[in-house]
Amino acid sequence: MDVIYLLQKKYKFGKIYRLGLKDRYSYSFQYLASKTVRKEIIKEKNFSVSLIGFVERPLKNENLLGNYFQITIRDLKKEEGERIIYNFWETRINGFPNFYGEQRMGSARHKEGFIGYYLIKKDYEKALKLFLATPSPFDESKVKKFKKFLKENWGNWQEARKLAFREYLPVINYLVDNKMDYKGAFKKIPYELLSIFINAYQAYIWNETLNLYLKKLEIPLFPVKYRFGELYFYKDLPLFIKEKLLNLFIPAPSPKIKERNEITEIMEEILKKETLSLKELKIKLKIRGLYFKPYLRKAVVLPTEMQSSELLIDELYKGKYKIILNFFLPAGSYATIFIKRLTI
Repeated sequence: MDVIYLLQKKYKFGKIYRLGLKDRYSYSFQYLASKTVRKEIIKEKNFSVSLIGFVERPLKNENLLGNYFQITIRDLKKEEGERIIYNFWETRINGFPNFYGEQRMGSARHKEGFIGYYLIKKDYEKALKLFLATPSPFDESKVKKFKKFLKENWGNWQEARKLAFREYLPVINYLVDNKMDYKGAFKKIPYELLSIFINAYQAYIWNETLNLYLKKLEIPLFPVKYRFGELYFYKDLPLFIKEKLLNLFIPAPSPKIKERNEITEIMEEILKKETLSLKELKIKLKIRGLYFKPYLRKAVVLPTEMQSSELLIDELYKGKYKIILNFFLPAGSYATIFIKRLTI
């Protein structure tokens, strides 16, 4: 998102079409599409953009088949490395749960709650505080400074305007003239960012649904901590359960889900703990296209195009080992989740 903002502001790009988001801290390649044509190579501190060709129509999500990864795991003891290599090849047979990674829920990485949840509850002030005044250790320094000021001086919009920038500035400008209209302030946030808030909470509920579904199968499970709780992974699977999981699709939580079955009952069970239900997953901002969209997501995925190095001497950590892994995952699946599975 930061790259897109910069291209539009500094280099005057129009609308930019992308397929997913890349991690801020990674060495990644991504295709973008825009009607703006820049033949020269754009080079910035942390990225570069170059023209590779033309397409007849804008990029859409269905154009993305998946992502190819090369990951180096370092600072390993010999037994840790051997276990990871064994688990790596085991997943070729049984796959792994297709949980959303923490990246999908980045807007809640401060661990103070989900903006999407408070939008559903129509607590617009609380939701806005999470956006404007809740610093995260992962925020860049100027964002931390801005959010820290508002956390300590909530409502001082005139002074906050001096620190605001990028997506925060239109919101603060609105609040200078409309001091208590928190709902109206949300309409000044870019649509893509609002969608990210919705997707984050939707992903959290989806993860919890898959967690509970796996528990109800009564198979051995291994919990792994992540920022929003625990994720449960299996190792071996009975054949009939493996076939069931590989063919299972779980819908994204949405009030548009009409069918009632085992999965939706589990989802309602999760939402009840949140004092919500499927039919209540609605946003009352009256912004076109902003809602909990229904779609199906595979419960389990199989990595392909797999290659693994042997245990290698780690040149960065004396006396330790490293492994280099190559693999391909379908669109929407997270390498970070795959790596968590390899550690159990």
